[in-house]
Amino acid sequence: MVISAPPATAKAAPPPPRRSARGLLTHLGWEAILLVLAVIAAVAVGAQGGGDAFGRRLWLTIAIAGLLAAAFAFSLRTAAPNLAVGALGGLAGTVYAKLVQADWPGLLAGATAVVAVVVFSLILGVVTGLTSAPAWAVSLGGLAVAQGAALGVADAQGIPLRGGPDPAWATWAWLALFVLGSLAGGVVFLSVAVRRALGVARPDGEVPRFQAKRLLGAALGFTGSGLLAALSGIAQAGYLGGSFPVSDSHLLIAVAAVLLGGLSAYTYRGGVAGTVLATALLVLTQTALLLAGAPTWLAFSLPAGVAILLGVAVGWVLDKISGPEQTV
Repeated sequence: MVISAPPATAKAAPPPPRRSARGLLTHLGWEAILLVLAVIAAVAVGAQGGGDAFGRRLWLTIAIAGLLAAAFAFSLRTAAPNLAVGALGGLAGTVYAKLVQADWPGLLAGATAVVAVVVFSLILGVVTGLTSAPAWAVSLGGLAVAQGAALGVADAQGIPLRGGPDPAWATWAWLALFVLGSLAGGVVFLSVAVRRALGVARPDGEVPRFQAKRLLGAALGFTGSGLLAALSGIAQAGYLGGSFPVSDSHLLIAVAAVLLGGLSAYTYRGGVAGTVLATALLVLTQTALLLAGAPTWLAFSLPAGVAILLGVAVGWVLDKISGPEQTV
């Protein structure tokens, strides 16, 4: 007698992970706290400086710092933290000012500067993806190259723009680009599928190896952050009326805004408006301190450093409360 084996059944594919409602509500709750703190900081600025304190300079500072923060946030969300965003912004501003000084049309000069920075950022991303090296290590090399190139283009001097600073309407254009772009990015990266498609976790002790998904995430993370950083640099050059290459001091505020905004340095999970609110809070706090007569180190370096340390702790707490991503 022949006994036939039961027909084989295909194993069902594991359900895709999804973000729990508790995790999203936790981040939105922290963003509500940031909103309250930003309002308090705005009241402090208004009390000291009056209505004049809320002029073009404040809003453009938020836009410039915010674009740079959005650049770092994008790289962190794609698991490719780019520590060169400040230097890339400085390089873009320098190239832009140099070309304008050489009688290039402003739009063409800006587009050329952006393309140059994006191509260089893509190279950094490809190196990261092909070698599976830590993105922060590769980006430090990019930081040094970008700073050196900016100093070389400027011949270690400032480059004034023909026609002086940008018109007032440019302030609102840059600010809208930062706010809308940051919010859109926050919404897109709420999707677990998007984050899993662009970031590859490497278990402890695993030998680095090539992964196509890692290459895609690193290339996208570096080029996207390079693009936003370049826009920040051009906006700053337009506001100042020229480019004046200095050390990468803008990186601190960008990292501080992203981490304080609730984007986890461990899981790369975040909310929607955290970067926007944290940027506004930090800039308003700096403005309030300056209006109160505080020294520069207290108004700039100290708040950024405290925000970074606090942001790391906030991200850890939010991860603990949110818990692991669930399956459907």
